Amino acid sequence: MTEAVSRPAAALPNASAEERVTPKSAARKLYEIFTPRERVQAGFLFLGNLFAAFAQVIGVAVIFPFINVAMNPQVINENKWLDALYKKGAFADSNSFIVFLGTVVFVAIIASSLAPAAVSWAQTRFLLKKEHAISLRLLAVYLSRPYQYFLGKNTSELGKNVLSEVSGLTMGMLMALFELLIQGTLLVVLVSMLLFVDVLVTVGAMLVLGGGYALLSFLIKTKLQKSGKERLTANAARYRYATEALSGIKTTRVMGIERYFLNNYADNSLTYARLQIFASLAGTLPRYFLEAIAFGGIVLFLVLRLAAGGSIAELIPLVSLYAFSAYRMMPALYRLYYAATQLHYYQAVLDKIHADLLDAETAEDSASDDASLPFDRAIRLQDIDFRYTDAQTDVIRGLDIDIPKNSSIGFVGATGSGKTTLVDITLGLLVPQSGCMLVDDTPITEKNVRAWRRKIGYVPQEIYLSDDSIRKNIAFGVPDDKIDDDRVREATNIAALDNFIQTLPDKYDTVIGERGVRLSGGQRQRIGLARALYRSPEVLVLDEATNSLDGATEATVLNAVRNASKARTVIMIAHRLNTLKDCDTIHVMENGRFTASGTYEDLLRNNRTFMSMAKVSSLHDTNEKQLQERGGTA
Repeated sequence: MTEAVSRPAAALPNASAEERVTPKSAARKLYEIFTPRERVQAGFLFLGNLFAAFAQVIGVAVIFPFINVAMNPQVINENKWLDALYKKGAFADSNSFIVFLGTVVFVAIIASSLAPAAVSWAQTRFLLKKEHAISLRLLAVYLSRPYQYFLGKNTSELGKNVLSEVSGLTMGMLMALFELLIQGTLLVVLVSMLLFVDVLVTVGAMLVLGGGYALLSFLIKTKLQKSGKERLTANAARYRYATEALSGIKTTRVMGIERYFLNNYADNSLTYARLQIFASLAGTLPRYFLEAIAFGGIVLFLVLRLAAGGSIAELIPLVSLYAFSAYRMMPALYRLYYAATQLHYYQAVLDKIHADLLDAETAEDSASDDASLPFDRAIRLQDIDFRYTDAQTDVIRGLDIDIPKNSSIGFVGATGSGKTTLVDITLGLLVPQSGCMLVDDTPITEKNVRAWRRKIGYVPQEIYLSDDSIRKNIAFGVPDDKIDDDRVREATNIAALDNFIQTLPDKYDTVIGERGVRLSGGQRQRIGLARALYRSPEVLVLDEATNSLDGATEATVLNAVRNASKARTVIMIAHRLNTLKDCDTIHVMENGRFTASGTYEDLLRNNRTFMSMAKVSSLHDTNEKQLQERGGTA
């Protein structure tokens, strides 16, 4: 296989060396996560929020002139704008004009409240759709990663990122960023308006209120960022323990270790809850103290002005303006502060999702489903070297093999000799560090690896079965309306499974339970074989597919394999050597190399390693047969 199948981990495409090492801001990372269309939508949403913010400012601004006119009708004649409007409207008297102004103010206040409601609806819709889109993209990225990526990953953590952390990114951090921009703009406009009324009072109020929020945000920033990282770790751990406990419920129950999983889940879940509580309280508690200061300050301002000889008639319009402004500003200040706490808290989530979506190793994006790949002569592996990530030595070293079309090939060897790794390379799942794989002299690359896999039927030792019907498990991954029932029946006939299915109450529509818990080992293996055969593969690969079966069940499955092997290339791995008796060639592997090759009889006569393995296999089979005859269990 050529180097094109997989590229090493790298930063963003076309990124300079400086960009790879320079930390990126949260805004920059969010920008890179969004598609161009999503960026445009976010821009329009931001403009809509600005419009709503200005609508709220207008709702505040119209209060002062209305209260002023209501308290002193003479203002109508003194203000040129009001006087011009009064004369142009031909009002009967000042009372009718005040009623008109009151109606305008009422409509403005209603509009200033409806505008944010409409924008809030649009914002929520946008964020929830982005949650769907980003989680879908993240899952697609995970599914398209090279197989070796998953060898060092816990799949429960990947599932947690898709199902849980994306929500934290959108409804937590992204919404906070919108709030930061919008509420910041609203505050600037409101403060600018109030500065025209009374500079000293406005500056004092902002120093007390805004300064209080700013200082508190600065003091807890580091703690919030640290808590966000701890939350990410605790969330991953609680997902892992819950998944492991439920996935291995049979072992868990037999060994009586439920308490182990419960304790570990409880520790991490409690940590997660504690961190969420801290983030929530850090964002909400200061609001109540500062609101008390704000509205208490308005009362104090009124009392002090009256004590200094101020007129109540002059003070009421001003106090009304500040009271209504505070009514608008306090939520804005609180939401601005809360948004800042959320940005700090969810920074770790953004870093994680940004890295997984954009900075990690490139997936098989260029693999084409439309590529064609003829297979008429042979599969050839030339001078293959392979080493797992972070391993010290090669698992496969300088290996060469030709597998003629329609031949039957077996691999044997001790555990760790490289058999399964070699098969994974043949399947196109692992990419060798050197050497290449060819099919009819065509190198397998990322451009045609999917076309190659479409020719393969794969039966592993552990068959994955979904909690669905037998029919859907055999036609695994095929939409319901495209399942070919004739091919399902043909595959089950070859796999010697149809007679068993006919005894079930719902036949092919019988639901087999999660991971096939209602089936025996042999039945699960035969469903796995039928699944492989459903797609009419040219190559059938069996990776220790019968090792966990008893002798009688293995014989049934092997007979099914013989039926399936007609006019197909078969590659088999087995510990039990009698499984390989029908192979045209058997290759003995040691330390990543072939040490002997030949037919079963040739190797049994001429190779000591094979002889030794045959004795162990024969002894195992004899013991198992005696146990079966006694009705015992191993």
